[in-house]
Amino acid sequence: MRRAPISIFQIAVCLVFIMGTLLACNPFPKKDTHPEVPFLADLVKDTTKFTKVLGLEHLSEIAFLKDDRILLKPDDSHLPFKIIDIHGTVIIEKIFDWKLPFHLDQQGNLYFNREKYDYPDYKRHAYFTTVVFKDSIDKKSEALDSKFADSIKFKMLDDYEIKLLKSYGLKPCGYQVDREKCNVFEVKNNALLVRQDDLYKNDFAKLPVVPETFDDAILVRWQNSRIAYPVYLVYYQMGKHKFKCEDMTIPNVIKLKGQNYLFSYAVGLFLIK
Repeated sequence: MRRAPISIFQIAVCLVFIMGTLLACNPFPKKDTHPEVPFLADLVKDTTKFTKVLGLEHLSEIAFLKDDRILLKPDDSHLPFKIIDIHGTVIIEKIFDWKLPFHLDQQGNLYFNREKYDYPDYKRHAYFTTVVFKDSIDKKSEALDSKFADSIKFKMLDDYEIKLLKSYGLKPCGYQVDREKCNVFEVKNNALLVRQDDLYKNDFAKLPVVPETFDDAILVRWQNSRIAYPVYLVYYQMGKHKFKCEDMTIPNVIKLKGQNYLFSYAVGLFLIK
């Protein structure tokens, strides 16, 4: 059947709908609504207001701990991690195997390289049983790979996992469920048990807070990549200080030893005077 031609009215309706959708999404970049407010990178250059404590080069993560110390994780497996105090004194500095779990428990004890390091000074350490269930299951899968059909292999792996988890007092989930709900990363029966892909867990962390905003964020440009994505300018207020930065900069405030600090991976860690 031949379709009826599209009328001018239908075209107009479509155009109105498209324009309304575009305007609702605010796809057009705007000018900075607060040109008088400094960017974060410029604000922290004022040494009367901020003192730089730490640069964050070559780090994949900075974590603030419940005892006001700082954990520095490197972005290179050949570099050591560190736990330092706010004055930069190194408490522990070690290279760790990225293929093994790295864990800080709720008491501040460290587990890495199949050893447990006792809080608070980490000088006492000893071998600690570490079980990564994925490694055992992957090895079993490789052993069965060419010997059985997939349906039989999956059933055998399921049975193997059930037996393996039960031996450590854990309840298995099987392959027909959302496996993320069955993730395990805990110390149990004098062993560190890990049943997930992420091999890092910090239960001794103190969470920072993002400063409040004093105005709506604005779209300033579209960033070209494999897929274009919007870049927003966000306006923050931190006590008497106002500043702005792009949305991916993500500034944070953390209180350590009774004093407030500002940090961002883009600029570093600064004491707020």
